[in-house]
Order: sequence, then structure tokens, then C-alpha cells
Amino acid sequence: MNYTKNKLILIAVGLVVIVGLVGFWSWQKNSYSKETLKLEILAPGEAALGQEIEYTVRYKNNGNIRLEDPRLTFEYPAYSLVGEGESLRKEITLESIYPGQEQTFSFKTRLLGKEGEMKKAQAWLNYQPKNLKARYESETSHSARINSVPLTLEFDLSSKIDAGKEINFQLNYFSNVDYPLANLGIKVEYPSDFEFQSSKPKSLEKTDWNIGLLNKAEGGRIQIAGNLTGKVGEQKQFKAQLGTWIDGEFVVLKETVRAVQIVTPSLYISQQINNSSQYVARAGDTLHYEIFFKNIGSDAFSNLFLVVKLEGDLFDFQTTKAPSGDFESGDNSLVFDWRKIPKLQFLDAQEEGKIEFWVDLKDDWLITNADQKNPILKDNVFLGQAQKEFTTKVSSKLAIIQQGYYQDEVFGNSGP
Repeated sequence: MNYTKNKLILIAVGLVVIVGLVGFWSWQKNSYSKETLKLEILAPGEAALGQEIEYTVRYKNNGNIRLEDPRLTFEYPAYSLVGEGESLRKEITLESIYPGQEQTFSFKTRLLGKEGEMKKAQAWLNYQPKNLKARYESETSHSARINSVPLTLEFDLSSKIDAGKEINFQLNYFSNVDYPLANLGIKVEYPSDFEFQSSKPKSLEKTDWNIGLLNKAEGGRIQIAGNLTGKVGEQKQFKAQLGTWIDGEFVVLKETVRAVQIVTPSLYISQQINNSSQYVARAGDTLHYEIFFKNIGSDAFSNLFLVVKLEGDLFDFQTTKAPSGDFESGDNSLVFDWRKIPKLQFLDAQEEGKIEFWVDLKDDWLITNADQKNPILKDNVFLGQAQKEFTTKVSSKLAIIQQGYYQDEVFGNSGP
């Protein structure tokens, strides 16, 4: 009885061991580690803009199982130059990869981007090990740095600008890339106080220019004109970008920034009244104003406006005469336009110009209080961003109206 029982126990243990060995063998047979497939991308770590770069994708089956239905996918770095109509993503269907088998594929392109930018290429290999239902995927990547951008983009713009002065500047561009660059464009960002006037060649929306194709050793120039205003000492920044249009997106290749400082305008303003710089006026006078303006800088001014604002109760504004200007009765100012005065249209370095006008002083103006005993006249002159205030003394007629009062304790105050 015990013999039979022991025999049955031995048989049961043997069956368990056999089943365990079969299961382990089956698990080992059906298990697979994707680490046994080596996938890598070989390529230079650096490249210049537009330089041809070759990516070599290599794989090797280091296992002992055949890999069936393999599919290789390679993706170029963003904005790489590929053939017309081609995609940045390449998919290749392969034949089965046998144990120990190794193969390579080559992909060539040219990289686009800014200097210092890292460009990443990726590869995936999807497959199914023999006798397994599951599919596996190995992946790898490679990053290359754009170490040189042989493009020139520079502002030809002074570092100091007179406030309110019309400025003309250039933006120069040049290519030394060994490959023709197509669909190029330039974008310019202006300071908030810059007023665009014109450009040559004409712009798209005042900030964009279409360059098109640029071969090696080719370049060009954009001329821009406008007005820049701001406080003296304030800094303004101009920014430009040269790039290419790819699928409706502007890819920046080169950019430049130029800072300028607003300085005191190099315009000197002086004034004479009735041929005197220290004229003392009298009630009833006719005042002949002559305002002189001189360019004491080294650059010319153009298309200027000169405004004179008059202040003073003694002015008889209805008598104002300005043959070359316009009188604005709302704020008692005179406006002189460059379209009527040649020196305002163009004032070269060290040149001087003049405007003139006439206005009468009231003859019947009377002093009614002591504060009006020494009246003055003011005129503020504005030329571009230059400004100067002049004051003129008035020797008035002393006709003070007096009133007397006396105090009576019984009857109260009485008038004169």
C-alpha cells in the first residue's frame, strides 16, 4: 500500500517537473527583447546652413530569432531640404531580418535653421519576431548642431537719431551659402514710435519683403524711410529676420538687431521782433516776427513742419498775417508747411531758413489789477522735435482803474 502511494507521488512530481520544463521552454521560446535588435543613426554632429548631410541608418539582428514583416521609418529634421513633393518622413518595407543580419540605409538632406540650433533626426524599426503574435518597435535619434550660417543681414543705421527727424536707412543682405536658397523673405520689426513712410523695393504690409531665390555670392539692399519720435535719451530697437517660407511657415535663418538712441535735435532756433532780439513791445504795436532755424548737425533734414503758438491777452489775433503759413484760431497757432517753404522741405547741414508773420497788439488794453502791471507775450516754436519758448516784455499804458471806499459806523460802507 505504501509502495503504491509513493509511486503515485513520484509520478505526480515528475509530471509537475515536466510541465514546468515545457512551460519554461515555451515562455523562453515566445519571449523576445527588442534590445537584441540594434538600431542606430550615424551622421556628423555639426553642419553649416545648406550643407549636405548624410544620415546612415544601420540595424543588426543580434538575436537568434528571425524578424518578420519589418518596416523602417526615417524622419528628417524639421525644415530639411528634400526633393520637390517629397515628405520629411520616409517609410521602407523590408524583407525578413535573419539572426546576425546587418543592413544600412542612407538618407541625404540639407539643414535649415539658425546658428546654434539643434536639428533632430529619428528612426523607427517595427517588426514581428517569428512565432510571436506581438509586434515590437525599436527607435533611435541623432542631433546635429548648425554651427555656421553664412548669411549676412545688417542695418546701415546710425546709433544716434535726432528726435522727430525723418530717417533713411538700409538693410543689407548677402548669401555665401554653397546652395541656392529659395522662397526667401525678410521681416522687419520697428520701434513703437516709428512711422513708416516708404521703401525701395516696395514692401508687403510695410514690414515684409519677398526676396525669392538667392544664389551664392548674391545679395541686395532694402531702403526704408520714416519718422522716429521719442524722448531724448530713450533707446529704440530695430529688428530684422531673413528666412524662408516652407508650407506657409516662415523659418528664420538669420536675424539682426540695431539699437539707436534719441538725441537732442541738431536744430538751432532764434527769433527777432521788429529787427530786434530784445524788443520791448507797447500796446498798439504791430509786431513783425522773424523766426530763424539752422541745421547745426551733419545730416540733412527734410519735410519739416514749423508751428508757432502765441500766448498773451494783448494779442489781437484777428490781425494775424502769415503769407506762407496758416493761422489756427482754435489754439492761436501758426503752421508752416514744408510744401510752401523750400528750407523746410530740405535743410542741409549748416543751412539756415526763416519764416515770418505779423500780428498787432491791442491798443485799448487797460490794467485792471496790479498783477497785469508787467505783462509779457509768449510764443512757443516747435520744429520737428525741437522746441523753444520766447518771451517778450510789454511796456503798457498805465491806466489803472481805481475805486475808493469809506467806512461809516452809522450808515455802513459807501461806494466811490
